[in-house]
Amino acid sequence: MMGCALMVLIVASGCVGQTKEQKTAPTEARFGPAKLNNTAEEQKPGKSAKQVQQPRTVVFVCEHGAAKSVIAAAYFNQLAAERHLLFRAIARGTTPQPELAQSATAGLRADGVTFPDEKPRALTADDTRHAVRVVAFCPVPASLRKGTRVEQYDVPAPGDGYAQSRDAILVQVKALIEELHK
Repeated sequence: MMGCALMVLIVASGCVGQTKEQKTAPTEARFGPAKLNNTAEEQKPGKSAKQVQQPRTVVFVCEHGAAKSVIAAAYFNQLAAERHLLFRAIARGTTPQPELAQSATAGLRADGVTFPDEKPRALTADDTRHAVRVVAFCPVPASLRKGTRVEQYDVPAPGDGYAQSRDAILVQVKALIEELHK
């Protein structure tokens, strides 16, 4: 019922200040084409609208969960938000270090890219099981790969030059965004 009230409100607000011809034009002409995502997941019985709208998770993994994966997740989230994609990325490490890498955080701040300022977290089987994609910048243990496709890329370390590392990571992130946007 709330959805119907919201629909009426949107339709009513769309008529304010319109000419008689605009008010009587078909809905698509007044508001643009309806955007429907008829994916198989959305059509499963028992799925509520709230469940359908939850962002799907992409996991970026690096050895310490403190630099490469953090840069990748931060840029992925920014690009996905700009394109209104229902995806979010998380950063994980196979052997996390206690704090985020200074080279990564300083570089992201200088670039104006937001990132979660939290301690690196270990990759879990739950992370990989629930991810739509796992992108690794280091080897991922077989125990965490079960039934999950893991893409692995070699990129320079941010500590050896942030810009070079970021640019190599962005090549992979942008390609993934384009693939998921289709």
